[in-house]
Amino acid sequence: MIMEFCIGEKVRFFHETGFGIIKKEINLSKYLVENEFGIELVVLRVNLVKIHSENYRENIVIKDLEESLKPKISHVEKGDLPEIDLHLEQFQILNKNLTNSEILFFQLRKANEFVQKMLDKRISRFVVIHGVGEGVLRSEVRTMLTKYSGVQTSDADPSKYGQGATLVFVNYNLR
Repeated sequence: MIMEFCIGEKVRFFHETGFGIIKKEINLSKYLVENEFGIELVVLRVNLVKIHSENYRENIVIKDLEESLKPKISHVEKGDLPEIDLHLEQFQILNKNLTNSEILFFQLRKANEFVQKMLDKRISRFVVIHGVGEGVLRSEVRTMLTKYSGVQTSDADPSKYGQGATLVFVNYNLR
């Protein structure tokens, strides 16, 4: 029996926790599915299970997980800088089945959202915590920041962040 899925249907992943929404049929055996974290995945049809409890084709109701997945932005006290910690634990992502590129894309999306909020509020200094690791996230974050005019970066205070954070300066006169 071949189970077909329609765009907008809610599905569970076979042998995994979590759920997703069918976004596109790629071919007869693969679907593009957006998981509960907003990450799009290519999933084999045999690894999907239709959720029959609700008709998602007519009334797509997705619990807004963005609220629980918002980055932990530190409380800014006198002299402190706003910061975002891009470590996955901060976003309550425990799914170990994500590829490195999916994780990186998610972290960069969150970093970009944070930077945009800082720019909208005209905050001129803030910190992006990316960790040390192999330096891929650090490099990608700094590359992403070069796309904004008037933005300069440097290593954040090593006594507070170690080597795993970037301090961002924004000169609004150059924007």
